[in-house]
Amino acid sequence: MTYAKRCLAAMLLVITSVHTLYAGEISTFVGNIEEDFTYLATAPTRLDTEGALWTLGIVGATGILYWQDQNIRHWFRDHRTSTLDNLSPIVEKFGVFGFDLGLLALYGGTGYLIENEKMKETALLSLESFLVSGAITVGVKVGVGRSRPDIGEGSRSFKPFSIQGEHMSFPSGHASDAFSIAAVFADMHDSPVVGITAYGIASLVGLQRLYADRHWASDVLVGAALGTVVGKSVVYLHKEKKDSAYVVPIVDPSDGRFGLMLVKRF
Repeated sequence: MTYAKRCLAAMLLVITSVHTLYAGEISTFVGNIEEDFTYLATAPTRLDTEGALWTLGIVGATGILYWQDQNIRHWFRDHRTSTLDNLSPIVEKFGVFGFDLGLLALYGGTGYLIENEKMKETALLSLESFLVSGAITVGVKVGVGRSRPDIGEGSRSFKPFSIQGEHMSFPSGHASDAFSIAAVFADMHDSPVVGITAYGIASLVGLQRLYADRHWASDVLVGAALGTVVGKSVVYLHKEKKDSAYVVPIVDPSDGRFGLMLVKRF
């Protein structure tokens, strides 16, 4: 058996084992994603003063960048170097769907092997945030249909409901992916080093999209904001559930008696 075939067989064995051993966790995970969408969809009804100010700030900043998108694009094009050209593909990987999934699988798998609950929780919540943010981003991309800068149609060219990649610039998927993971890592760890590192890498991904001429600056800002909001919301909901108490009905089939049981999460 070749090395590639052995790797494939091992992967299939791991996937099958994980599905069997953690079927309950998978079911909970899917339920969490549904709750995340519901929470985010109803977020405007819970908007307080601070939230409203942040929202207005992001909208205002997006408007300013939209107005300056062409000038910002020209600045990046005028400041290309051979060193940055070599670094650009490396940085881009941290916003690529498959690469991010691989990193989360490695991080979470390590957590399971060494029985580190913090690592396992962080990996699962990051995956949850990553998938929710990605789904929202794709929906907005298709609905808005903004043209990418490198196809030469300008920053104000829109073709709504286009499924062509050239017209799916807004918002940046790389930025939303990177920030959706960064927000979870930052909020799950008390160390400022983790937060600075996570957001620093995500910010580099956003800058790379401008350098590579694949996105406008306003695309990157909205993608970063979307990913951050989703990531923080996922962690918030997770912590709320851990501290929650709920009632579960119980039935004894032997004599037909029933009752209620109070379950407390710590």
